[in-house]
Amino acid sequence: MDIMEKYFVDSRTDKIDLEDDQWVSIKSQLSIADQDMLKRSLIEVEIDATPGLNRSERRRRQKAGESNTSIKIRPSTIALLEVAIVDWSFVDNDNNKLPITTEWIGRLKPEWANLIEDAVEERNSPLQAAATPQ
Repeated sequence: MDIMEKYFVDSRTDKIDLEDDQWVSIKSQLSIADQDMLKRSLIEVEIDATPGLNRSERRRRQKAGESNTSIKIRPSTIALLEVAIVDWSFVDNDNNKLPITTEWIGRLKPEWANLIEDAVEERNSPLQAAATPQ
């Protein structure tokens, strides 16, 4: 095993065959940069920034349910697919290739998105542990 192979992510891609001669090409391995991007996509925090509140007043408001602070765990499927998909065969009705964008990834039917997600996770088994917020 050479140094590049030992320490750096392989840039190869894997083709995932779907039905009707459709396919999606995904990264064989996700890099640390890819995993960091996924970590950032998992949690969204909105903090109550009402001016003039001291710490005890913020706590009182939180206990009383009056705080606007919230933590949302967002689905990571779209973020994962955005990072992992490098090419696909999908075209529109005029035979123009569809761009690999958040919009088009988000429009995939769940069964296909889940199949692609499973393929990515299968190739990146430590991904689950690395992408889990601590």
